[in-house]
Amino acid sequence: MIGQLCALALATGFATPSRAEDQAFFAILAETKVGRMAGMEPIDLGDLPPGFKLPPEAMMFSGKATRILNMRLWSQGIAPANASAFVNPPSGLKQGDKLDLSLYRPEASATSGGKVRDFDPDSNPEFTVKIYWGSSETVKEGQPKVFKWAGLSDDKKEAMRQRAREARAGNSYFYKPNWTTGYWPGEKQSVNIGADASLVGTYKLTTNYTGNVEIEAPGEVNFLDPIALSSPNLNKKVDLKKSIALSWGAIPNVLGQYGTIMGMEGKNTMVFWLSSEVFTEDLLADMGFLQMAQVRDFVAKTIFMAPSQTSVNVPAAIFQNADFAMLNMAGYGHGSALENAQPLPRIQTKTSLMVMLGGKKMDFAPQP
Repeated sequence: MIGQLCALALATGFATPSRAEDQAFFAILAETKVGRMAGMEPIDLGDLPPGFKLPPEAMMFSGKATRILNMRLWSQGIAPANASAFVNPPSGLKQGDKLDLSLYRPEASATSGGKVRDFDPDSNPEFTVKIYWGSSETVKEGQPKVFKWAGLSDDKKEAMRQRAREARAGNSYFYKPNWTTGYWPGEKQSVNIGADASLVGTYKLTTNYTGNVEIEAPGEVNFLDPIALSSPNLNKKVDLKKSIALSWGAIPNVLGQYGTIMGMEGKNTMVFWLSSEVFTEDLLADMGFLQMAQVRDFVAKTIFMAPSQTSVNVPAAIFQNADFAMLNMAGYGHGSALENAQPLPRIQTKTSLMVMLGGKKMDFAPQP
């Protein structure tokens, strides 16, 4: 079921980098990430017995802030067998002086075919989506916006299916037929970006098949602070019958912020709340990494919250019947880019928070 929900969310607003049709693209993506489970105190990973490992699900919601750095090199054509690519990072990153990129050569059939695994809304024509938006303690007039899968046109249904296919194919790598993806870290690499590491400095990409480029991360382009909620108290279960007052500390160098909550009522109804003050379907999915100009534009249009905003209210009771409700917040920081290069490089920064707020099928903690 979770896979189906994620597929539907991704289908409504999957974001990919924009560029010329044949332009090779090099991205350095830096994210600070935190996951929490309401009703449970953060897990102190330092107290775990030697050699003891938590399952990935527990690690995801441990409450520990982690720094994630990914490098992606997308180039047209399937790279030859002897192709190679590596990056010389700044010493402050503390990852050594050479990072070898693995190469991913996709198969042309990866996004072809009809039914997407776990995404078959035709088997449930009564599937309904309700969308609320804006900061308010009660539901605003004219909300929610409601649509049913059965009421969509065939063209709209097929467009959503296709976007779901592409989203699933691009879960680990940006997929495009007949394009090669270089990536770091590799699939089996375990990379720890320490709290004392810095993103600042020069990154030099060298390849033997799609060009070379250097890009600088200036002082303001660094890992962002984690999003730390002061309200609600996540050590206790969140009362989904009441308005949820979200409050957090100001994040230095953030340019724009947004929040969404997704809940599921049985098998037929999905409920969304968006922090945006204007309705847009774009925020139903993970927005990925956005360029600074787009973030500033979204702030100006009140789609994103301003950098100075540190609180927002979720209307009462809209998730009271949810089996589960998940909060996602994100803040975007400064980046760096070059306009004329081959490949075209960009550095982007982001901080994110994911909180399992609870629900009728997640009654694991005492009532508030």
